[in-house]
Amino acid sequence: MKREERNNPVVNKAVRHYRIVGAIMILVLLVVFAKVLKTIFVEGDKWRAIGETLHRPEPVDLAPIRGNIYAADGRAVAITAPYYRLYFDFQAEPIKLLKPDSLNKLLDTLALSISRKLSTSSESIRPADLKKNWRQGMAKKSRYWPVINKDISYLQMKELYDMPPLAAVPRKGLGPIPRSIRPEEKAKRMMPFGSLGSRTIGSVYGSMDEGLSQGKNGIELHYDSLLRGEIGKGSRIYVGGRRILNTIDPPKRGCDVYTTLDMDMQSIVEVELRNKLEEVMGESGTAILMEVATGQIKAITNLQRTASGGYIEAKNYAVSDMSEPGSTFKTVSMMVALDAGVVHPNDIIETGNGLFSVGKRVVRDHNAHKGGYGSITAAQTIWYSSNVGVSKIILKGFAHDPDKYVEAVRRTGITDKFDLEIPGEAPAVVRKRADNPDRWYGTTLAWMSFGYETQIPPIHTLAFYNAIANGGRLMRPYFVTKVMDKGEVIRENKPTVLRDSICKRSTLLAIQDMLTNVVAKGTGLPVKSPTVNISGKTGTAQISQGKGGYHAGGTMHLVSFCGYFPTENPRYTCMVVVRGPRGVYPSGGGVSGAVVRQIAEKLLAIQEPEPFDTVSPLPNIKLLPWVSAGQREPIVSTLQALKVPIKDVSASGKSRWIRPTEENEKIGLRVMSQAQRGVMPNVIGLSAQDALYMLQLSGLKVRTNGWGHVVRQSINYGTKVSQGQTVVIDLSM
Repeated sequence: MKREERNNPVVNKAVRHYRIVGAIMILVLLVVFAKVLKTIFVEGDKWRAIGETLHRPEPVDLAPIRGNIYAADGRAVAITAPYYRLYFDFQAEPIKLLKPDSLNKLLDTLALSISRKLSTSSESIRPADLKKNWRQGMAKKSRYWPVINKDISYLQMKELYDMPPLAAVPRKGLGPIPRSIRPEEKAKRMMPFGSLGSRTIGSVYGSMDEGLSQGKNGIELHYDSLLRGEIGKGSRIYVGGRRILNTIDPPKRGCDVYTTLDMDMQSIVEVELRNKLEEVMGESGTAILMEVATGQIKAITNLQRTASGGYIEAKNYAVSDMSEPGSTFKTVSMMVALDAGVVHPNDIIETGNGLFSVGKRVVRDHNAHKGGYGSITAAQTIWYSSNVGVSKIILKGFAHDPDKYVEAVRRTGITDKFDLEIPGEAPAVVRKRADNPDRWYGTTLAWMSFGYETQIPPIHTLAFYNAIANGGRLMRPYFVTKVMDKGEVIRENKPTVLRDSICKRSTLLAIQDMLTNVVAKGTGLPVKSPTVNISGKTGTAQISQGKGGYHAGGTMHLVSFCGYFPTENPRYTCMVVVRGPRGVYPSGGGVSGAVVRQIAEKLLAIQEPEPFDTVSPLPNIKLLPWVSAGQREPIVSTLQALKVPIKDVSASGKSRWIRPTEENEKIGLRVMSQAQRGVMPNVIGLSAQDALYMLQLSGLKVRTNGWGHVVRQSINYGTKVSQGQTVVIDLSM
């Protein structure tokens, strides 16, 4: 720089400015360089992890909503319902900025709130255990740590968020704890009717939230491919302290399955069987109710005794039990003998003192200790369930060719394969001598004739007796009527006739007469009812204990009754089996038959109401019955059956819910609002059962007072409601 420039104050000032700017720039560069070094070497792991989530979204499966299973009247028996899980993000800024003392106080409060709200009489949640678990999550700096390893309902979650420290503070908004907790909605399979028919309806296992749910048994398993739907695709990415889920290919909802089960009948059947099992301390029991005309299974229950003495549905004995049937099989033998002309119903059979030697063994009647039945007719061998009488008839006709007897048994259809819609169906086994000559003995045919040396699952016996009630037509038992996808029927099952006739017409009439007399005069006397005529056959058999024979560890009996009612015009066939009754005489009539009688009386009581009381009616006034609100189809069919005048059947259209009213000496059908999520329906006048069903469809939690029909609801009709909100309904007769 020249001397003149150095002495120039303007130039000097400019140089100083340039030097300052240069120093600042060098300082900024040094700061930036220091930040870069810190990011690389100090915070590198953190930012690399975030970078991974930002640039590599995590692919996830999106679980579809599993289809519902419905009863015959449209009420849901298996549904997919939401539940919630809460997760901590211990890397969230609100919780990271808290001082340790403040964080501990807030977590203490949270643990106490959870303990108070979610502890039950059977499960106590200790605050100390919760905090110990959370400390593990903090140590791992987890972004996805469960607040509590428990599923909670929407209502429980809402109540927790109304308690400290999750509750919002007035004028301050949410605190650091709720901003660090993320709720996730998941799905759970629920059965609104509890244990009713649970083994037949089935269950699922696996996670329903990651698309891994699968039918475990029953209808859930058989129709699993249709119920489960199709898994969707999505991606999960971490942005701004939150996990965001993006849908790429939405999941497809599963189809709905409609069953033949009637839950009112199911309730009657299960209650009566349970009562009898508790009375006789039975090991297990099975009851099946079948509609004669169609083969539809209207109710089915299988109860097994637990170690504590209670009863649960654990195994579907109705379709899988391979026990020897005992005396219910005598009807099959008699049918075969009558069809072959071996015997006539009025032929005299000598049963003597109730003892009959076959080979080195003795066939024994149940009254041999009293001298036996002596001379009785062939028909009476069925009335009185004579082992001696039936075995003598079969030996007379088929001892020279036992395989001819077995072939005739198979022609009755009792061994036919039914291809049931529930897994576990066991085949009925009635073996021929030609199948394995080494295992055919001189005593086999005789014992086979009265129900030993055969294995017949109860549902096969039921179908056989149903054919007798149905004029000889063997109907395929079935559990599902249709499968629907988005309102369209994609699969439908209709009544199927497997055999047009299981025997000659004359044989059928003779068998029907014998089964009527079993109840009227024979071993089925305990089944006789003053209100409904029942026909059927008792059965008692000793249960084989495997290699130990029939007496290992004491004798155990299987007692059963299979029959139909009402005798004059059969509508239902019912079979009840009780295994291992204790403290009572093992009688098919007195134990199992008594259950069938109770079922028949209760069913016909609810389906055949007595005429309405019209004593001293007012002149020129036609009295109409009071009809409660409810589902359209059963109301209309009942009114039509009772010949009650309806103003306009088509007025209610296809509406599912209606409210009957009296209009000009006729019953009018007014359309009720349909259940919808988020809106309180009008359930006044509905039965408790229908009200509960409609309210559950609306997503509400219900508390009831009294019994009968709904007279009051705590939330007004049309009010907006939230998922899991509680409504109280008052009931009265």
